[in-house]
Amino acid sequence: MLICPLCERVYPGGSLDRCPEDGSPLYVVGDDVAARKALTPGDQVAGKYELLEEITHRTGAGRTFRARQIQLEREVELRLLPENTIVKPADHARFRREVETWGKLRNDHLVRLYDSGFAEGNAPYMALEYVGGGSAGDQLRQSGRLSIDLVRTCARHVLRALDAAHRANVLHRDITPDAIIISSRIGGGVACRLTGFGLAKHLGDDDDDPTAITMTGQVVGSPAYMAPETIMRGILDPKTDLYALGVTLYELLAGARPFPGQSLAELLAEHVRGVPIPIVQHRTDVPPGFRIFLEQMMAREPERRFQSAEQALESLEFASEQGEHTPSIHIRLKRDEAKKRERMLMAMMVVATIVATVLLAML
Repeated sequence: MLICPLCERVYPGGSLDRCPEDGSPLYVVGDDVAARKALTPGDQVAGKYELLEEITHRTGAGRTFRARQIQLEREVELRLLPENTIVKPADHARFRREVETWGKLRNDHLVRLYDSGFAEGNAPYMALEYVGGGSAGDQLRQSGRLSIDLVRTCARHVLRALDAAHRANVLHRDITPDAIIISSRIGGGVACRLTGFGLAKHLGDDDDDPTAITMTGQVVGSPAYMAPETIMRGILDPKTDLYALGVTLYELLAGARPFPGQSLAELLAEHVRGVPIPIVQHRTDVPPGFRIFLEQMMAREPERRFQSAEQALESLEFASEQGEHTPSIHIRLKRDEAKKRERMLMAMMVVATIVATVLLAML
């Protein structure tokens, strides 16, 4: 049978390619595809890509492969919804959202979109820049925890990516260790890139579900990284992405999450009312400035968090410069606030002087 991902109407198998109601491509589901061969390395997709190997632990709907773009002779990361399984319409919507989001974003620390379209059976696909290396989640599973320098680099690069996304009015909504790709740079060092925009929300889109938990209780996003205000009131803004990144960085450093709840209910309750396990209980070599940075990223009250990715990045750089001797990142923020108040006071004095001069001239 065939299904429309937009209106969810179901049609019997036949010659239809698009929904008669809204024109959306129809997707093959159910018994009609049960006998189809699952995609494997060596297969071609859309006549343009040759599959090389499947990549696991990638965020987003569908399957992900390292593939070769035949005409251009370059490797890509090819994501597509499988045509040999029943795929929910919500997965198609999520896939479309991810393609649209990639098309809007440009940053050195975001994976680039090369191409998108429909393969055999109208299965949607997208071809992304292939970044060699695995995810931070892969490294976490292999080694138990990451080095402080590597986690600091991840923080710096992902904050730059988030700054670009937020300036484009895009919220990620699903930052986890598996959404960060770590690769080696030519000449040494590493580069971290943010991926997995399948749950991204475009601020201002009225047709986008603004809540994290639906009326049926379905959680949208990863509960282990969800901000308290999102859980309680469905609030989504740049600060909720920063909270998720803070939890992710904590986990990469500690090898464990700050809230150990086993069930979904316990986990959500701990985010709302609990206190993160101090990271020093997992490792004692994290510099004080970096510890305070993480605490502020994960602050329960949104107003106590950094208010933007740019502000968080500035404080991270300040903490890195100060090294072991950083007494508090809050000092940096207070200094910034003091400078702002000083500038405002000076401006008010200038205005008052001008007004007084004008009044004296009128006498």
